[in-house]
Amino acid sequence: MSGDTSTLSWRGRSRSVDAPANVPPATGDGTLPVKIIKVCFLSNSSNLCKNFKLVRCEEGWTVGAVINVVLSSGCVGPDIKFNLCYGLLLKHLKSSEIHWLHPSMTIFELTQRYEQQHLEAEWRYDLRIRYIPSRFMEKFQDDRTTMLYFYLQVRSDYMHQYATKVSDGMALQLGCLEIRRFYKDMNPRGLEKKSNFELLEKDVGLDMFFPKELPKQLRRLIQQTFQGYSTLNQEQCMIKFFNTLAQCYSFTQERFACQLAHGWNITIDLVVGADGISQQNENSSPTHLATPSQVCSISCSAENDGRALLTVNIEGGKQPLSVFTSSLAVAENMADLIDGYCRLESTSETSLIVKPNKGTLSHKVLKSVNFSDSDIYSEIIEGKASMSPNGESDFPIFCARIDDIIVGGILGEGFFGEVHSGVYKTQTGEKLSVAIKTCKNCSADVMEKFLSEAGVMKNLDHPHIVRLIGVVEVDPVWIVMELYQLGELGNYLLEQQYTLATTTLLLYCLQICKALAYLEGLNMVHRDIAVRNILVATPQCVKLGDFGLSRYIEEEEYYTASASRLPIKWMAPESINFRRFTTASDVWMFGVCVWEIFSTAQQPFFWLDNCQVIDQLESGVRLPKPQLCPPTLYSLMSSCWSYEPNSRPKFSHLACSFRREQDVKPEWEHKQMLHMTDTLQRQRMEMLMDKKWLEQEERQLVTHTRPPEKPPMPAAISKVDRTSIYRSIIYPRPTAELDRAGDEVYTGVTAMVKQVVQLKNDISTLPSSEYPNSVKALGVTLRSLIQRVDEILPSLHCSVTTEIEGTKKLLNKDLGDLISKMRLAQQNTVTSLKEDCQRQMLAAAHTLALDCKNLLDAVDQARVRANLAKPRPISLAAEDCGE
Repeated sequence: MSGDTSTLSWRGRSRSVDAPANVPPATGDGTLPVKIIKVCFLSNSSNLCKNFKLVRCEEGWTVGAVINVVLSSGCVGPDIKFNLCYGLLLKHLKSSEIHWLHPSMTIFELTQRYEQQHLEAEWRYDLRIRYIPSRFMEKFQDDRTTMLYFYLQVRSDYMHQYATKVSDGMALQLGCLEIRRFYKDMNPRGLEKKSNFELLEKDVGLDMFFPKELPKQLRRLIQQTFQGYSTLNQEQCMIKFFNTLAQCYSFTQERFACQLAHGWNITIDLVVGADGISQQNENSSPTHLATPSQVCSISCSAENDGRALLTVNIEGGKQPLSVFTSSLAVAENMADLIDGYCRLESTSETSLIVKPNKGTLSHKVLKSVNFSDSDIYSEIIEGKASMSPNGESDFPIFCARIDDIIVGGILGEGFFGEVHSGVYKTQTGEKLSVAIKTCKNCSADVMEKFLSEAGVMKNLDHPHIVRLIGVVEVDPVWIVMELYQLGELGNYLLEQQYTLATTTLLLYCLQICKALAYLEGLNMVHRDIAVRNILVATPQCVKLGDFGLSRYIEEEEYYTASASRLPIKWMAPESINFRRFTTASDVWMFGVCVWEIFSTAQQPFFWLDNCQVIDQLESGVRLPKPQLCPPTLYSLMSSCWSYEPNSRPKFSHLACSFRREQDVKPEWEHKQMLHMTDTLQRQRMEMLMDKKWLEQEERQLVTHTRPPEKPPMPAAISKVDRTSIYRSIIYPRPTAELDRAGDEVYTGVTAMVKQVVQLKNDISTLPSSEYPNSVKALGVTLRSLIQRVDEILPSLHCSVTTEIEGTKKLLNKDLGDLISKMRLAQQNTVTSLKEDCQRQMLAAAHTLALDCKNLLDAVDQARVRANLAKPRPISLAAEDCGE
């Protein structure tokens, strides 16, 4: 049919006799242009020349009316009940261009929008089942025509697209099932006869049932496989076919590659089917976003870069699902699919697609969405649309008054001048600790370069990027930013090198990666990623700073630097050779920064001069694996150092990889911790035995006798003995062996732990709207616990209450962290980061429970010292021992 030139034509005539009842009558003189559309459909007949229906229609008809004419004509089959499952697909025969036609589209719109792009004879209309209900095999029992049509459609798709990709065994099964279904009257042993098989092979052709690539010498295998299905009827063959093919091909869902519109441009797969909309990232399980009944409206709009934005508004106060697609045609096809499933579930022909001129949510509405509190997604003000490459934006830099700033001591030396600590008093009276960058030379050209960093930072809003407070634009010129007392990450790593765990270092890497992924989404290159430019806000939070070298770049472009003072040992080969800076060169620098973090802030290539670095990189030499670095992480680091920029990963992919590194503790770390534990146990045993020997020696010296020889150390300690000795040394006997009758502090701690466990059990099924209630219940219980502790404090000596007071403050901080993580989890309910945010929320709740236990231990120890604790009754202790 691809060569058939009668696909469509126009003629002036009155309304066709095929006009459906729901088409409005013609106006005017009754002679409107009439179009003849050739609708192709699938048939169980082998006569393909009859598999089409000519439909006469006028400009005012809708696509839905054309579909109803074909279905009601009986050419597809009788008694069709699932009309809403069918759709019309427009194909261009000489290209891969396809368009799903929405039922509400008029013939006039169809002609103006699509058919004028190519010759009329190059278009083809296919009737297909696009909207498949859940449990379709059960529901289609009442509509045998639709069941057969769907089977023919799935099998046709299989033969054209997937038959050569399945295993030979599956191809044999599916082909024999079709032979049994098609030749329903064949004798169960019919194919065992040579003449029958040759008839099938020569007159009908095995290519009708099996892929051409399947070896032809398969007569015996076909006969054996067919024998297993020889007793099945037509319906059983179709059901068996569906169940077999479903093992390798999902024919009840459609999958679309797109990018999340908020935060980083994370590439995802959006899966749409009868159950609704799901989101799936690479190598992750699907995340369900919404059912068809939860969809409120759908809109799509074209972007300036050729892409399109699809927005699905979801009821229940959930964040709208907004994704970018490769083209407007893809977005419209997705919108038609989602809308079709909504119509199918509601059994209504009412469309939820809102056109732009009818009040759709355009891209401008997204400007009001704020994700500044999100640990994952931060506010991206329209990407490039909201700022120019030179950093100009829709809002000015806040100009602080010099009288509102108190300058403190010198923190260090910057490129343009000194950096001071200070205090800034806001208009509301709040006092903020700030860092003040000064500029010694206030000439016009120097000041412009100095303030360029503020021009970049004013557009940035991310939880892991240093926040700009404001600037002072009069002499002296200052840049005022957030101050973090823990200082630069490099110095912090040196100071805390013996206390920082691997998981904490991974957390720092993940947070830096998130900040850089945010910059990647803004088309910004940082150009100076190193531990010296990362500040430590808290022991669990670092922030990327120093944007003096940062530049905005257009997509697919790069920035060529003219400055001579560049960090050579951190730079990618193309940056050293050609001063070419892109996001890919930032990825290289990020890999070097990770190396610094796991090398305790050693300088990369400290054994080389700057002039030697590029020769080493060109010859394939890379930084070695740090001792503390997991092998899997070093492999990830090495991927950042691919010589070709296009071979390096994106920051969005790196963030997902670092998150997995955090979630799954490497096996090597378990072995390392076990080795360290064994070493610590051995050392403590040696110390105890040395102490015992010295005591004996002292006693012998007092009696003027010869001291005993020092006993040899045991060769080995069994695992059981080692564990018991280790526990007795490391962990003191708990103070929990107390009488808990009437102990309200103990009761309060138990209640907190129970609520945290309940939250852990319910988090997977609990709707996000219920998160605040669960956290509120924890807050009420915590307040009650602290009140009970306050009641007993007067009875304790002041010398033992300091630890209790400190733990109470820590609990309040823990509750604040839990509330922050709860809000983050609510914001990411419909994103791929939902599970990650839920884990962060549970981790905060777990920390709260542990600190409650620490509070109980502190209270118990204080009561023991004050002789206020009662020992546990012997009878209860005996019962526990018996248990």
